[in-house]
Amino acid sequence: MTSDFESIPSIAYIASGKTAGGELIFTFPEVLQAIRLCSSNSIAVLGVEILEMRSDGHVTKRLSQYDQHLKTRPQQMRDWTVYLKENNARAHEFISENPVGDDHVYVLTTSSWREFSSL
Repeated sequence: MTSDFESIPSIAYIASGKTAGGELIFTFPEVLQAIRLCSSNSIAVLGVEILEMRSDGHVTKRLSQYDQHLKTRPQQMRDWTVYLKENNARAHEFISENPVGDDHVYVLTTSSWREFSSL
């Protein structure tokens, strides 16, 4: 099943491919554009993973942990806007503090309100 994130054509367009597990991957600085597109489409970036791409696959080099420090989770849709703004700002900050070269990519863990509320 395609996620709400993956169904946005402009996000799929700037992705630089997929992992073996089928997740969209982004290079720097395109990943920052992907976060802006998430914000404008009400998608929260819940986490960021930095992968080093190798000839034999990929290795996780860094994983954000800002989601573990959030004090509240949205209980109603009206809370979603604040939640996604905070998450997406933290994702942008994490990536800005961890820019990587051509041999690395970013994977974004995302959720729309519809997906989040169905969990």
